[in-house]
Amino acid sequence: MKKVTVIDYLIQRLHEVGIDDIFGVPGDYNLSFLDDVEKSDVVNWVGDCNELNAAYAADGYARKKGAGALITTFDVGELSALNGIAGSFAEHVPVIAITGAPTTKVQENKMLMHHTDATGNFKRSYRAYKQFTETQALLGFENAGVEIDRAITTAIIKRRPVYISLPLDVAHSMIAAPSAPLNLTVQNTDHTKRVAKRLIDELKQAKRPVILAGNEIMTFRAKEAFEKLINKTHIPVATLLLGKSSINEENPYFIGTYYPNYGDKRVLNYVDQSDLVIVFGSKLIDVNTGSFTQCFTQKDTVILNGDNTDFFGVKSRGVNINNLIKDVYAKNFVFDFDSTGLQNVRPDVKYEDNDAKELNLEQYMYAFKNFMQDNDTIYTETGTSQYGLSFMNLKKGVDFEAQPLWGSIGYTLPAVLGSQIADPEGRHILSIGDGSAQMTIQELSLIQRHHLKPIIFLVDNSGYTIERVIHGPHAQYNNIASWDYTKIPAALGITKETMDINVATTKKEMLEIMKKIADDHSKAHFVIIKTKPLDAPELVKKIGKSMSLIDKSHFYEED
Repeated sequence: MKKVTVIDYLIQRLHEVGIDDIFGVPGDYNLSFLDDVEKSDVVNWVGDCNELNAAYAADGYARKKGAGALITTFDVGELSALNGIAGSFAEHVPVIAITGAPTTKVQENKMLMHHTDATGNFKRSYRAYKQFTETQALLGFENAGVEIDRAITTAIIKRRPVYISLPLDVAHSMIAAPSAPLNLTVQNTDHTKRVAKRLIDELKQAKRPVILAGNEIMTFRAKEAFEKLINKTHIPVATLLLGKSSINEENPYFIGTYYPNYGDKRVLNYVDQSDLVIVFGSKLIDVNTGSFTQCFTQKDTVILNGDNTDFFGVKSRGVNINNLIKDVYAKNFVFDFDSTGLQNVRPDVKYEDNDAKELNLEQYMYAFKNFMQDNDTIYTETGTSQYGLSFMNLKKGVDFEAQPLWGSIGYTLPAVLGSQIADPEGRHILSIGDGSAQMTIQELSLIQRHHLKPIIFLVDNSGYTIERVIHGPHAQYNNIASWDYTKIPAALGITKETMDINVATTKKEMLEIMKKIADDHSKAHFVIIKTKPLDAPELVKKIGKSMSLIDKSHFYEED
């Protein structure tokens, strides 16, 4: 029987599930097995500036490729990455978090080691990760292969991150090579079949059903099957904020993005007047409901996701979205509905063009929609960019990514670079504010190292605009240091041949820059959009105000 080291076994399994690049930061508890990663002909090493950025980049890679991985060192490294992994857990993104750990002998003897708290307790980080990963594997000499298989299989099937602790001595021990491919088939269940039948029964009785499509359709890789289901059943679909681009928005049954109280009234009215609202692959959280301002009630609502199902307030365990789609599709249900009328529901761009002399975000949002092309990957940072751009209708094949649930600012910059490493030929666009960019901007250095060509729009308006519209418009804590963003790429080693840098201070300058870079795939593009503090579209201001004034006492009340 062929033997391989544990780290080689792990590398083979990562490659098997589509992971060709591993993110991370070297540390003395993982250096020796990073040698094996570098020698590998099936995976590439992507060194990041810090572990948090590595976790964000692995998340972006996983959203595009289907799974991602990062390697950190014990305690200090893995805890730095934990916030990123928590975001992946919240939004159902399968990232394999691997940590290099002290040898088994060191841990068994409770030796007082660096990168620990010197108490002999080597499981503090493991316990922290237990809160934000689907499963955990502490590899030993006897169980390494089995545990690696179990952890990776769990990540792929459950679409959530997992944790693998790899002691130095275990990493280089010899075990039997993989003898068969991983079994990644999700077995269908009688429960899922019953849910599908119940859903069809309810649809047959409904006169005006609507689906609110959520993020699990994307994270469970079910977009194509879901669209086929919609085309067959003719059920109108609106996307939730946590679910934007879960269906092709040029589909005739797409009616817009649903965001109560603040979204387009045509979409809101259509959904709120429906007699059966199906929340498909998501949950009724605050970012999906305009801070719980939806008008439809529990008696009209079915909620279906991987964690639970809820028919009109009666809850049960969750379903696999892929199997549910297959089961519903097999029922051959067709809603007798003419989609022509939906064209009057579907809103177009949210923003009106204007000719104000000073560049403003209303102009930028309007221009951004026109800048978009088929099959783009668009990342919008938490705050003004996310809330401002989430309501534009997307062109065919556009992959719209954000982090509306976890909402960790700075996430999108490393994530969009991770996504482009997964898809180097795709056009990747990032819209990010200056406050968020200052969190993770050092990761731009990946552009030079890995020949990446993203288009980055950085809104420079001297602070946390979304925070200002929520609370403290003139408070000092919403200010940030003033940076010259044009000089940062050079400081990070990025050459003019690799990145084009432009600054827009007027609408004319912005439009000329957009026209110049739109089809230039020869290099990366960094565009600084300079606007005034407190400049925000009216929609963003309304959303921010709702976050500030909402009475939280009613959040969990049932109808």
